[in-house]
Amino acid sequence: MRLPMLLVAAAALAIAAGCSDDEAAPVEVEAETAVETPIAELQESEDAIMNEMELNDRIKVNQVGYVPGETNRAMLAGEGGGDVFRVIDTATGETVLEGELSQPVMDEDAGETVREMDLSGVTKFGEYRIEVEEVGYSHPFRIAADVYERVFMEVTRSYTLGRSGVAIEDPVTGLSHPGGHRQDAEARLDPDFPDQAADEPIDVSGGWYDAGDYGKYITPAATTVAQLLLSYELYPEAYQSLELHIPEGLADPAQAAWPDVLEEVKFELDWMLKMQREDGAVYHKLSGMQWPGMIRPDQDTQPRYLFGMSTYGTAMYAGALAIAARVYVPFDEAYASELLASAEAAQQYLERHPDPRFVKTARQDAGSGGYEKSGDRGERYWAAAELLKTTGEARYAELLETMLATQAAGQVETIGWASGLSLGHFALATAAGAPEQHQATARRLLVEEARSIVARSEADGYRYALQSEQYTWASAKNGMALAQLLLLADQLEPQTANRAVALEQLHYTLGRNTLGTTYVTGAGHVMPRNPHHRIMVSTGAYVPGLVVGGPNRYGGDPAIDRVLQEQAPPPAKAYLDIVDSYSTNEYAIDYNAPLVFVLAGLAR
Repeated sequence: MRLPMLLVAAAALAIAAGCSDDEAAPVEVEAETAVETPIAELQESEDAIMNEMELNDRIKVNQVGYVPGETNRAMLAGEGGGDVFRVIDTATGETVLEGELSQPVMDEDAGETVREMDLSGVTKFGEYRIEVEEVGYSHPFRIAADVYERVFMEVTRSYTLGRSGVAIEDPVTGLSHPGGHRQDAEARLDPDFPDQAADEPIDVSGGWYDAGDYGKYITPAATTVAQLLLSYELYPEAYQSLELHIPEGLADPAQAAWPDVLEEVKFELDWMLKMQREDGAVYHKLSGMQWPGMIRPDQDTQPRYLFGMSTYGTAMYAGALAIAARVYVPFDEAYASELLASAEAAQQYLERHPDPRFVKTARQDAGSGGYEKSGDRGERYWAAAELLKTTGEARYAELLETMLATQAAGQVETIGWASGLSLGHFALATAAGAPEQHQATARRLLVEEARSIVARSEADGYRYALQSEQYTWASAKNGMALAQLLLLADQLEPQTANRAVALEQLHYTLGRNTLGTTYVTGAGHVMPRNPHHRIMVSTGAYVPGLVVGGPNRYGGDPAIDRVLQEQAPPPAKAYLDIVDSYSTNEYAIDYNAPLVFVLAGLAR
């Protein structure tokens, strides 16, 4: 496994904040709290290589690499430099391609001009770097048909390493910790929960930790599971050889013949099933009443409670389990039936309670994220469309025709914990027996949104489709969610531009951006080294395959808030690779999901 190069804290922060080394100094102190990783010994040798190569970080490349036969580009940021670039084979030192840079384009979100270099003429498998006259060299990158296989495996495998309630002894990463939160097997209902007795313990053990904290939440769980399973449903060939190297003792022998991704997702589904109440509604989340420090899971021994209930979360649950019921039929019919029955019970609760409801108590968010939103129409729409697609029952078509008819004409939104609308559009567009008028509308909305994404990408200096106001919490996830929408639209109306622009978003995420960093741990040469992640900090192990939040122009933690106030970086540079910046540098399960989807969809 190729291990990542360490970032030099002051330089990395200066680049991230768009400032000089002196200006970055106050933030560097916070970087000292970051976890030391086993890769530290590589720093000196990597630095020596980079100095020898006259590395210039103005040259931006996808640091993981490119697939031959695509339109592949690198970028040169800022003013100055010659007009000619060369692609050099690192093994032979030979120039394999020479070309001219494009005219500069101003990228307002990055606050700099950008020039393009077309690498498409290089189709031979190998490792290369770019030389730009009067500038220097880029980081090396690969060109190969399988160039994304490792990151695909690591991003998907990260769910295994985030399992709750089990001891982890991972020979691949060295991650080791005892099983944590065993108390989840005897969790208690929030004592402030209205209209429900809180005296009996409830077994809600298992599942994945949601993010850098130890909470477990239904809404991100449901949308994550939905995206992973929809990805498998649409691109099963991408998973045929995907080996997640599930550590010994965690793999289920009864599932040995299953695709690894389905075995892993079942671990989360089993937890989700435990979160359903007898009336069909689903609890909102599971956590303690205090935020734990940067400690191992087994060291967080505080009591754990079930908090809240929402109709939008219950609807997301129904939609996700309806997909799961389809996917697991060939592997375990009884399990698929259980999933469908649970989804239908959730749907029946929604039909008995047509108004939005969100239960929140005074102490509910004292030790965990809120995941609160208003409204539930998009999620109800998704649930009904998914159940129609799974069962073919006319009553779901009738429901879509009447109560949810107006929602079928709603806008397209990026998929995430706060919106199941676009999943509803795709389910409706592909469901047999769907009302034809609404099905046509859903298809049109997705196709038109894809055209809009393509147009934004083509007008942007870095060919990134994210709009300026979208550099918010989870911007890196949102960028991949746009690529995901392109691939969904391509299922309905194939267009060459859909795949091409989806690749442009991937290139940005994997290093071809203004900061010259990937937003995935372990991917490339410059990547998040210090994510806000309790397991990494407490164990000292470096976990690859975690997508972090990315630039956040609106802030949300003291570290990035100070940078925004004092230095006012452009939106795309509002990022810090330090543990304390949880609004830019924290991982979450739903951040990984669209990247898994896109990597599967772009696999050949």
